[in-house]
Amino acid sequence: MRSLLYCVAMLNAAAMCAQDTTLLAPELARLSSIRVRMAQNLNNLPNYTCRQVIQRSRRRVPSRRFEFQDTLRLEVALVEGKELFAWPGAARFEDRDIGEMVGGGAIGNGSFALHARSVFLSNVPTFTYRGEVTLGGRGAIRYDFSVPQFRSGYQVRVGKAKAIVGYHGSFWVDAATLDLIRLEIFADDIPPFLQLTSASDAMEYRLARIGESDFNLPASSELVMTDSGGNESRNVTQFNNCHQYSGESTLSFADAPEETDSKASPTAPLEFQIPDGLWLDVALDAQIDSANAAAGDEITATLRSAVKKNKQVLLPRGAVLHGRITRLARHDSTFLVSVDFQELTFDNSRAKLKVALTEVGPITGMRNPRMGRLPSAMAEYGVVEKEAAGPTFFVRTGRLHLPRGTRMVFQTVR
Repeated sequence: MRSLLYCVAMLNAAAMCAQDTTLLAPELARLSSIRVRMAQNLNNLPNYTCRQVIQRSRRRVPSRRFEFQDTLRLEVALVEGKELFAWPGAARFEDRDIGEMVGGGAIGNGSFALHARSVFLSNVPTFTYRGEVTLGGRGAIRYDFSVPQFRSGYQVRVGKAKAIVGYHGSFWVDAATLDLIRLEIFADDIPPFLQLTSASDAMEYRLARIGESDFNLPASSELVMTDSGGNESRNVTQFNNCHQYSGESTLSFADAPEETDSKASPTAPLEFQIPDGLWLDVALDAQIDSANAAAGDEITATLRSAVKKNKQVLLPRGAVLHGRITRLARHDSTFLVSVDFQELTFDNSRAKLKVALTEVGPITGMRNPRMGRLPSAMAEYGVVEKEAAGPTFFVRTGRLHLPRGTRMVFQTVR
């Protein structure tokens, strides 16, 4: 369940020299015009961000049907030619690998911006004209391309093993406007030690407004990877809510604060530190249902009773824990759920939080965190230790439904 499988596309930047298209054969002249148009689109594109919704599924041999695993909601940004990721509502992007964020399963990057840049902004690919076709009811022009391994910057990683591979693919542009419609990438020369036989990514493009201009941006992508046993992983991604941002190192996605009277500005929250070893008995403030919940969703939980030390109240009843779901994945009849609470607030006080999960379930006084039943779902559950995605528990059930008020017990740790 903790295996990590993902692909990373990296751009080997190279200048694309302008050419006199009047001296070229028609298909080469058209290719030059397409690349110039794509260069204008990509180079003039401001820093921007989109909401990225990824639905992951897996097909095991000899099954012929993909089984849904989970949904991820992320923010993805293009910053100076680099893809960065964050959970929705996070105060800033962190320059860390997307695989570290999601904690497991098949994941990849490159479809947001890097694949297009490597094909159209470098002098590495070799192109072949394939003619005019109809695609989605539109007149289109197709070209194939290939990049050998020794000139590639496309990195494929399975777990901790990684390798640079060659790749080939195709792209289709609108015959009238030369706007990109579809881009496909297929990995070549995958070394046996990766235990991966194929990896492909197909992206659909559409015009979208960023700032004051329209740009050709990815609307969706489909990443498919097949391991040496013939098992397939598929990620279907939708990009939406794209907009320009300004700023240097901090990129905020929270809703803009309401305007208030400057004379009545609120007092800054009082920061305090929570000691280690405190037991936090909390209840979820809203249900978690696999029918609509996803990794990336923000959640809160409320202290069911005050936390005392030496008869002194350290944390009052009603204090709120703020966090998010970092995993909500289905494996056969078992759901893995990871929650990450990072802040606690009450009154005008706020503290950073790090906790370990010890118990889940709405039954007061339950002693065994590894065996028991959730009355609302009638399902076996248990706490999972040392998961990269954060405090984790499993529930064996056909559909996960943790109602509002579901009890969780945490212990504060460093």
